[in-house]
Amino acid sequence: MKKSIYLFVFIAFNWANAQDFRYGKVSMDELQEMTYSEDSEANAAILYLNQKVYYDFIQNEGFVKIVEVFKRIKIYNNDGFEWATEAVQLRDNEKKTETISALRGVTYTLENGKILEAKLKKDGIFDEKNNKHWKTSKFTMPNVKEGCVIEFEYKITSPYISIDDLNLQYNIPIKELDMNVRIPEYFNFNRYVNPRATYIPKIKDYLVSRAEVIQTKERTGGGLNSARGAVVRTTNSNSNWEFKENKTEIKLSNVPALKDEDYVSNLNTYRTKLIWEYASYKDLRGLTTTYSTNWEELTRTIFKDADFGTQLKLTNYFEEDVAALLKGVTTDSDKINLIYNFVKSKVKWNDYYGYTTDNGVKKAYKEGVGNVADINLMLTSMLRYAKIKADPMLISTCSNDIPLFPGTGAFNYVVAAVQVRNDVMILDATDKFATSNVLPIAAINWQGRIIMEDGSSSWQDLSPKDVVREMFTVSATINGDLTVEGKVRTQLTSFAAKNFRSKYENYNAEEKLTDLEKDKGEIEVTNYEITDMNEVNKPIVYVYDYKLSRGIEQIGDELLLTPMLFLAPQENIFKQDKRAFPIDFVYAFSEKHAINMVVPEGYMVASLPENSILKFQENGGEFKYIAKANGKMLQFVISMDLNHSLILPDEYQDFKRFYQLMTEKQMEKVVLKKI
Repeated sequence: MKKSIYLFVFIAFNWANAQDFRYGKVSMDELQEMTYSEDSEANAAILYLNQKVYYDFIQNEGFVKIVEVFKRIKIYNNDGFEWATEAVQLRDNEKKTETISALRGVTYTLENGKILEAKLKKDGIFDEKNNKHWKTSKFTMPNVKEGCVIEFEYKITSPYISIDDLNLQYNIPIKELDMNVRIPEYFNFNRYVNPRATYIPKIKDYLVSRAEVIQTKERTGGGLNSARGAVVRTTNSNSNWEFKENKTEIKLSNVPALKDEDYVSNLNTYRTKLIWEYASYKDLRGLTTTYSTNWEELTRTIFKDADFGTQLKLTNYFEEDVAALLKGVTTDSDKINLIYNFVKSKVKWNDYYGYTTDNGVKKAYKEGVGNVADINLMLTSMLRYAKIKADPMLISTCSNDIPLFPGTGAFNYVVAAVQVRNDVMILDATDKFATSNVLPIAAINWQGRIIMEDGSSSWQDLSPKDVVREMFTVSATINGDLTVEGKVRTQLTSFAAKNFRSKYENYNAEEKLTDLEKDKGEIEVTNYEITDMNEVNKPIVYVYDYKLSRGIEQIGDELLLTPMLFLAPQENIFKQDKRAFPIDFVYAFSEKHAINMVVPEGYMVASLPENSILKFQENGGEFKYIAKANGKMLQFVISMDLNHSLILPDEYQDFKRFYQLMTEKQMEKVVLKKI
């Protein structure tokens, strides 16, 4: 009986040690762990995440928001090393700044059966100024190795009452999560769980009591009726101030990792998180000040901002140049193109987002560099100067998520929206390869909000309307040694052309050639030429000659080859049994291959793949395969048109089947028989 009791105590003691999440109490078991028990593919795991948000009361200042963070992370392999760096976004401007303090961290490694510690030092900590409103405080843990455990903690002090989104899910699993938020009753928040999340947490809410000691000073003596020379005394007194707090508590175990899938535009859109909207403030007298707003009120506020609306009114810095640029130009379309290209070449984007200017349009114009707002508010202003109906359009980029409610962080990008007849032309001058309605992919996120000259606003769909086309024309001749030679001509339009230009802008000729030959088997490419690389309003066209070895399979007196040769897919890229998130192709597209193949002397066609048409849903997509023989010439037209750019998870099985059948068809063989 005693042995049983001792055994129970021993097991309980070991379990408690393994679960001790106090700072500095990393266990041997945690260091010896080879994989995460709930997800063997995880490169790292958060063993413990503790985060607290509360409001300190400071005499004569009021409430100050405090955020405390503690993380313990297990790193299993080299691919998990990125989790040894923490980046903290802090508001940093002239009026109000957030600060980070009480930062400390340790990396624990196991060597020769002993636990070694490496403490975070100053040389691992640095700040990056993002723009005039934000900075990033970063630190990287020392001595990071496979199997190590790191832990760190820090505190953020903020003068802002608003609460940032609280992430409850990361791209690696979380073993234990303990998070709580305490909000004095004077601050009222609307709270949401991200509606697009697939992991739904349990949340507890309750009221707690809180008391603060308030110091007051009272002066006595020395009044008008006092005797001359009467002593003035100051008396300090304390009083208790009692009020309620709304407490939110989240305790979770084994939170699954948010795993990326192919063709997800922004994984953060589906992250489990708590979103907070600061709705109102009630003072001690019971008077309420409302902060929650609607979209119209928000955009009117933005319009009045000196770094937004005022910038649109400034014109004297460019008037002379633009007047000269437009001299003799009569059509609106020519004016738009000239101004658009002028701004692109005049001011370079500094890689900073924002719907308000950093430097101001005048300085950006003079120095030739600016953030998104500097450039696109300048563009809008110039278009208006040229009597073009142009307005700024606010956007929330993919990384900023879809705005669920009207708050100051709802938008982080701005472009120019031009009224053209009954349509809207969207222009972004930050990207030299962007064209009308062809924005950077990061900026295509649901809807934008157009702000008119009177401050009113309306939503505008950002979904690309034009079909993106990729056309491949291939000629192929089979040689006696069973090599295949020929020429390929490719034409790309719209986003496909922009993506090509952006990718290869800084490649030299050899790098372009190497990339073209990649994953095409034993191929030699020559005479590779690209035209209209910098003519952004024209399609990209590139041609090359090729010689392909081992592209033909010989079995007895028969030759077998795939008509698409090295352009044929090797496998269906959609392999998952289930899909958690939509497939987002961003835009509808049409891909077509026209192939002409010469049958070699001494051979005849034994069989061709059958003509086929496959459909995805009624009009979601269509695949066509047409093959015909015309004497010694074989002709193939293989095309795929995808009309729906967004495939929902409940459509995934049908789409996967469609894609699988299409892939199999593209890999079918032509059989040539020796005469």
